[in-house]
Amino acid sequence: MINILLADDHQILLDGIKAMLESDQDLQVVGTASHGLQALELLKKLEVDVLLLDLQMPVMDGLETILHALKIKPDLKILILTTNDEGSIITSIFKKGAMGYLLKNSSKENLIQGIRDAYAGKKVLSAHLTSKMIESLNEKPKVLPGQIPQITKRELEVIKLIAKEYTTQQIAQTLFLSVNTVATHKRNLFVKMDVKNSVGMIKKAADWGLL
Repeated sequence: MINILLADDHQILLDGIKAMLESDQDLQVVGTASHGLQALELLKKLEVDVLLLDLQMPVMDGLETILHALKIKPDLKILILTTNDEGSIITSIFKKGAMGYLLKNSSKENLIQGIRDAYAGKKVLSAHLTSKMIESLNEKPKVLPGQIPQITKRELEVIKLIAKEYTTQQIAQTLFLSVNTVATHKRNLFVKMDVKNSVGMIKKAADWGLL
């Protein structure tokens, strides 16, 4: 039996995935969480083999959750289930210790097989995402000390509002964007700027003279 913890901020999706997975006699959903921090608390209490994790969540997103989850349970297998298919994010996720990256439009069969493969220690990736990863790896090399990556006008607006201590919701309202779009901009900036959180982002932005 493979014990699974689900983390996603959409309850309907959580209920649907749980019902789908538990139709397989070898899989058991031992808990569900609506954000990363809640998932970490459950990890401390439950026997979990595989963490099925969304990237875009309130309180603590998937990227940060991976780092903390592996400190709590180093042998945990983490499988990302998301709508984000950006190459740089995918490579970053694997570097941080995740075993797999699947899109939410994956079939039931692919999701269940992905969980089994991750549990067995195999890397998992949605088929058409392979080219995305290759494209990302072929992009310009990582920024060297003293060099500044290309920051878009919109990303710079997000940085400046974060520096003013705006919440993701406030940034979305100010820039007339969805909360998910702002969250995507933040994750992309974490990767571009090679930082782990907003504090690191603001510090580096200040060092680079962007503020």
